[in-house]
Amino acid sequence: MSLISFTRRAGIASCCVAAITFFIGTAAQADTRPAGMQTLQVGGTSRSYLLSDDGKPRQPRPLIVALHGGGSNADLLIAATGLSEAARKAGFLVAYPNGSGANADAYTWNSGACCGYAKANNVDDVAWLQTLVARLVKEGRADPKRVFAVGFSNGGMMAYRWAVEAPGSLRAVAAVSATLDIAPALVRQGLPVLHIHGTDDPYVPYAGGIGRKATTGAPRLSVEKTIERWAVAMNARAQPAETLRPSAGDDGTSVTRVRHATAADPQAVVLYRIEGGGHTWPGSALASMPDNRVSRQLDASETIVAFFKAHAKP
Repeated sequence: MSLISFTRRAGIASCCVAAITFFIGTAAQADTRPAGMQTLQVGGTSRSYLLSDDGKPRQPRPLIVALHGGGSNADLLIAATGLSEAARKAGFLVAYPNGSGANADAYTWNSGACCGYAKANNVDDVAWLQTLVARLVKEGRADPKRVFAVGFSNGGMMAYRWAVEAPGSLRAVAAVSATLDIAPALVRQGLPVLHIHGTDDPYVPYAGGIGRKATTGAPRLSVEKTIERWAVAMNARAQPAETLRPSAGDDGTSVTRVRHATAADPQAVVLYRIEGGGHTWPGSALASMPDNRVSRQLDASETIVAFFKAHAKP
């Protein structure tokens, strides 16, 4: 999962690290196009980001910081997920920061044990994300008390690291096809967590260890242990698993939801287990392949935004 090559032809970008193909033309129809690329100096280095829109709000909006996967970039996450449109309907602003790297098509995040350039150069990505949020707050775009983070793969690992190292800065976090990439013992302060993961993920295995298509020899923490750690930090108890009714035709996947509840929050920690799903963003415009299925039984973007909205109240 660390090193990556991209090929572009006929409007199609292929990301080897996640073994998924982004059909940019199709995805763009489902998503609003973002404002132009913006830059910000962090520690003497220029970092870039996109916003879901550049309108001047009457009052600060709740903010979602969305982190792309390793070997990818903000543009591809926007095009593949439809997250901007789901967020717009709910009144959220989305910021899409880029990771770092020598190749603008293959950025990574320093999420702990992973990945690539960011890990090798010990990039302080928590500081970068905190600085970005501070700018958006100063500009009157973002409400500092309603900041959320979501990430795919290496981006999800980064969202978890951010939540652990700066726990008071986020209201809730979501991860797709990711896992804790730092020592579980470091998770001491809980916050609401939503996790979406395919049981047939060949890169970040649901059961942990080294995936059959992993490009690194580092074993991954299992999804169950990741969720357990957050549930313990929240003092939340697991509820009976629920099998969700299929929302699309048979695509070889199904969805099981396991909620962990506290007295105050019935969805303090929520896991959506995509039975038969791969290293993908469910409901997205990604190509589904026999060995890496995209589930159509769940719209990850709508699900994530609804989870954040439920935790955005004062």
